[in-house]
Amino acid sequence: MPILRNPIPGQTPPAQPPLPAGDGHYTAPLLQLGRALLALGMPAHRVEGALGVMADRLGLSAQFYSTPTALFVALGEDREQQTYLARVAPGGADLGKVAEITEVMEQLAGRRLDPEQAARRVQDIYRTPPRYGRLATFFGFPLVAVPATVLLGGHLKEILLGAVLSFMVGLLAIGTAGRAAERIFIPLSAMLVALGAGLGAVLAGNIAFAPALLGGLIVLLPGLDITTATRELATGHLVSGSARLAGAGLVLLMLAFGLALGKALAFWLAGPPPVVTPPAVPWWIVPPLILLAASGFLLLFRIRRRQWVWVALSCLIAWSSALVTGDILGRPLGAFSGALLVGLAGNAYANRSGQPSSILHIPGLMLLVPGSMGMRGMAALLEADVTSGVEGVFAALLTAVAMTTGLLLASVLLPPRQEL
Repeated sequence: MPILRNPIPGQTPPAQPPLPAGDGHYTAPLLQLGRALLALGMPAHRVEGALGVMADRLGLSAQFYSTPTALFVALGEDREQQTYLARVAPGGADLGKVAEITEVMEQLAGRRLDPEQAARRVQDIYRTPPRYGRLATFFGFPLVAVPATVLLGGHLKEILLGAVLSFMVGLLAIGTAGRAAERIFIPLSAMLVALGAGLGAVLAGNIAFAPALLGGLIVLLPGLDITTATRELATGHLVSGSARLAGAGLVLLMLAFGLALGKALAFWLAGPPPVVTPPAVPWWIVPPLILLAASGFLLLFRIRRRQWVWVALSCLIAWSSALVTGDILGRPLGAFSGALLVGLAGNAYANRSGQPSSILHIPGLMLLVPGSMGMRGMAALLEADVTSGVEGVFAALLTAVAMTTGLLLASVLLPPRQEL
């Protein structure tokens, strides 16, 4: 999910300032494309790769340098070179708009659109309100929270409490979107969820605290950002990867601080929650819950409805592979195998359909991301439990590296036709 941003932003993105024409007839569409991709949450290696392919096809001499909040574009050579800087507010992944921009890019490269038309199309796509409104996105929270609570060890009572807590986070997201309070949305959400989980576990009784808590917060955990950062570092984008990793670490610290504050308030009001070990749910319940999570990802990442089947397939591949391999070889290798198969499936889908591989990659990886381990580690460090904290943070980073390796190997075994 987005770093330090409300997952339910305003309905219309801010206007982008006009771009200069620069070096050649195709410069404006090229710059417009890069800025739009960065604003829609694409990582540095995807943005620079897509722009590099476009520049080669259009015969431009260009160099690109992308960070999570800025894009540098140098056009021309030697004294004729012109450099542009575009500051971009980092946004959440809007895979529906990424798919539309990919279609425009293919048409421009195939000379079916002239540069001015392509620039207008990209700008129109970026400025279009999100595919799903705030209410639909709001329901994406519990659709993801319920399966997450089960996968984290919860049962019926934990599912109900986790769903209530996720609704609370969704309401807070709607209430703070576009306002000054949005800056403290993450720690405030963690505090309220921890307070609600602590009170619910004590007052309702026989409820496991941790699964309900993490289920309510699962959408805000920056596990995907940690994985993206490690992939950027692995592909040589050191500045962007370091900045993104630092941002994800700050999100974890803010979540851990809110969690510590909420737990302290809950313990003061109602006492510590009971230690409960929920019974395991039957195995046949999990696949339908994975399909439920796919519906939540469809709303949160604003994917086209007709692509739900592929999103669900990606989620099932990730879960089943990680489950089977993880039980045999351990969690890191389970994450590696899940990311490898999801990467292969996404690349095959992209090569066959012309759509971005991220439509399958991002939802599938969301079931493998190490955010919960990282938050547990940060929370343990705040409580001066150094051993558990270091173990949790290291496990999160190791899982992220395993997933990155799986994705990179998938790109070697089955290279995607396009760079998105």
